[in-house]
Amino acid sequence: MRHRVAGKKLNRNSSHRKALSRNLMRAMIIEWQGKGHIVTTKTKAKYIQPQMEKMISLAREKTVHNIRRAMAVIGDRDVVQVLFDEIGPYYQQRPGGYTRILRLVKPRLGDATVRAYFGFVREDDEFPEGDRRAKASAGEVVDAGEAETSQEVVSSEDQSADPVASAEVEDAPDSEGDTEEESSSEDPANEEETPKS
Repeated sequence: MRHRVAGKKLNRNSSHRKALSRNLMRAMIIEWQGKGHIVTTKTKAKYIQPQMEKMISLAREKTVHNIRRAMAVIGDRDVVQVLFDEIGPYYQQRPGGYTRILRLVKPRLGDATVRAYFGFVREDDEFPEGDRRAKASAGEVVDAGEAETSQEVVSSEDQSADPVASAEVEDAPDSEGDTEEESSSEDPANEEETPKS
């Protein structure tokens, strides 16, 4: 019986599982500067998510001890530097839930394994292909664009509804100075008769 034995074996021995988790975490941290997500199988994503969350929680406090703990798990100095310099400060005010797993619609070619999007929770997220929220956000953008164009059409209709009033406003003089200029330009004889001081 498997009493009190935690975790999944993933059909691998212990050294293979350790290498797999290290590679997946490295790929996730490297993608922080890129797309912000990786695509893997759902089982692997669920296996690696708790470990990734612990690494991000560790990176929120940059101490020598925490850096050494991360190096023992990840084993890559450049990746650990990105983790502590960029990812940790970004999630400083967030108490948890730094990553998300979303099941993708299309299975993997070859063995039809369920694929998953494993990515960071960020404000500038690009939702994966097949995610309903991607369609909803695009729909909201389209609705907002339609609302703006409808307001423009309504305002143009209001202006064209009363062409006489708009013509009167255009023909009306702005100030008294305009009337004097018009009267002087209409009658050049008046300019000659007026004495120059």
